[in-house]
Amino acid sequence: MIITVENLSFSYGINSIFENTSFAVDDNEKIGLIGSNGSGKSTLFKLISGELNPDNGAIHQRANLKLGYLKQTALSDEKESLREVMLSVFEPILKLSDEIEKIREKVATLSPENQMEVVRKLSDLEEQFVQGGGYEYHSRIRGVVKGLGFNESDMDKPIASFSGGQKTRIALGTMLLQKPELLLLDEPTNYLDFDTMTWLENYLKNDVKSFIVISHDRYFLNKICTRIVEIENKNLISFKGNYTQYLSKKSKRDTALKAQIKKNNQEIKRQQQIIDELRSRHSIKSMKRAKSRENKLDKMSTMREFSSPGDIRFQLSPKIRSADDVLKVDGLSKSYGDNQLFKDLSFEIFRGDRIGIIGPNGIGKTTLIKILFRQISSDSGNMIFGPKVYPGYYSQEGTEITFSENETLIDIIREGDISLNDGEIRSLLAKFLFVGDDVFKNASELSGGELARVRLALLMISEANFLLLDEPTNHIDISTKEIIEDALSSYEGTIIAVSHDRYFLNRVANRIFCLTKDGLSQYKGNYDDYVERKLIQTSEAETSVKPHVTKTEIRKQKKEEKAERIKKQNQKKHLKQLEENIEKTDSRIAQIENKMCESDFYNDAEQARKLTEEYENLKRKSEDLLSEWEKTALLIEEA
Repeated sequence: MIITVENLSFSYGINSIFENTSFAVDDNEKIGLIGSNGSGKSTLFKLISGELNPDNGAIHQRANLKLGYLKQTALSDEKESLREVMLSVFEPILKLSDEIEKIREKVATLSPENQMEVVRKLSDLEEQFVQGGGYEYHSRIRGVVKGLGFNESDMDKPIASFSGGQKTRIALGTMLLQKPELLLLDEPTNYLDFDTMTWLENYLKNDVKSFIVISHDRYFLNKICTRIVEIENKNLISFKGNYTQYLSKKSKRDTALKAQIKKNNQEIKRQQQIIDELRSRHSIKSMKRAKSRENKLDKMSTMREFSSPGDIRFQLSPKIRSADDVLKVDGLSKSYGDNQLFKDLSFEIFRGDRIGIIGPNGIGKTTLIKILFRQISSDSGNMIFGPKVYPGYYSQEGTEITFSENETLIDIIREGDISLNDGEIRSLLAKFLFVGDDVFKNASELSGGELARVRLALLMISEANFLLLDEPTNHIDISTKEIIEDALSSYEGTIIAVSHDRYFLNRVANRIFCLTKDGLSQYKGNYDDYVERKLIQTSEAETSVKPHVTKTEIRKQKKEEKAERIKKQNQKKHLKQLEENIEKTDSRIAQIENKMCESDFYNDAEQARKLTEEYENLKRKSEDLLSEWEKTALLIEEA
């Protein structure tokens, strides 16, 4: 076991977060940590990392555990360049390299009789350099930087010049390069596009031994996790498998637990009825029997009934039915200065479409939504809305609605439709899961999930029947996401949603629009259907032969392919030869070092001089061979 948590309790003042909970993390485990917002996920990370101390219980780590903790915070020194930040991870190796170079220079100036101790130290340092990855850190940096969406031209830019999302990716990159034995990741997919998320999924699956990840990205949890741990009622419950398997197992557990609670509470009620009946008879015998049953009943306790996420639903229904032809877009273009976001976009939208818009960050997805809502204008192109089509906008930031902190939910809804009375407002809020005293909550008290439901309620009391949603699942917990997804997937109007949430796109979308620098591609179905179609297109493109290819061109292509194969074979042979030469050279270096350590080594001054000179030449040769090996290996890897 890497980590063992025993009987952990922790509170912030009177607010209890964990109560007497235990769990363990084994080596090579990939754990997804989930729970509602405020349940204590980040607090648990701080307890494991030692930033916080438990009130009771203990957290044990394996001796000398190398722990990495990625927080949702910015980098400290923003004056450094991306290259400097990445190299800072390998500062011990860089210092070791400088020390080795200084000692080599020193050795050259010493007399043979004074070199033995220095050579021995040099050998130890060089071994540390190799073991620490001294010959591979450059290629590791290149791989991580490229995987996270940066290129060579970004390397010398100061951190301050990058966006907030890019800074988060840089922090993630530095953490991955440290190769900790246990990695704690707090929302690592924030600000990542689909390509980068796919790269990160593969990296975590293949290159990271053990991790615990806090994430609201259920698709991500499905891909990488071997176990899901949920914070529930101040405790930790664990399910083997990925997120989908967790849902199935938890649903079965909840069903069994509800049946147990129902049976328990019914038995308590039945026993109380029998006791009441016995006492009503007023006989000594019946009173004794009643007392006996009361003693048994005292040992039973009423179990609190609960609702699982699958039990909670609300419906979204447009007030007004739109025309079947909702929108026709022709030749839409938008630029900001020299930055061309998109050009000549054309598409049609029909009633009942639930369209997911995907594409790289910065490609113009939010801009497109704002143009469709007529919040900003396009540079060119036409938009024709069908009869009785009323767009409603749900922004990432919530800027489409404003209210003061002291306004209650009733006040907020009344501002949305002044014709509603209090009873009608309460009825509406109940449909969005606000019941009882919840309707008197102030705006400042609302969680992200509650605010999302209020914004959807305001859309419903408007005339909107064409919902334009920009990242509707951002900043809300998983259970609220699934409630909203249920409502949107059965919505009778029309939806366009910009989203990075692949799980959301799978559940809600029936069409996918992929926006790239080359334009807009349209696909029927959900996100998985889109991925499958893209794989088929890639396969077809790779296997298809261009039309009108002559026999001469085919022969030329085959000749080039053969030449490339021979080139790769030669590179592999050369790599093998280099490895043999490195082994021979290092073997000879070791022999000389052993001789240098012999007490009579310097008795023969001429032999000592020759061997020392050979030793220096061999060390230089070893470095050159290793450098050539690294370049050749990189060429083979990139081919």
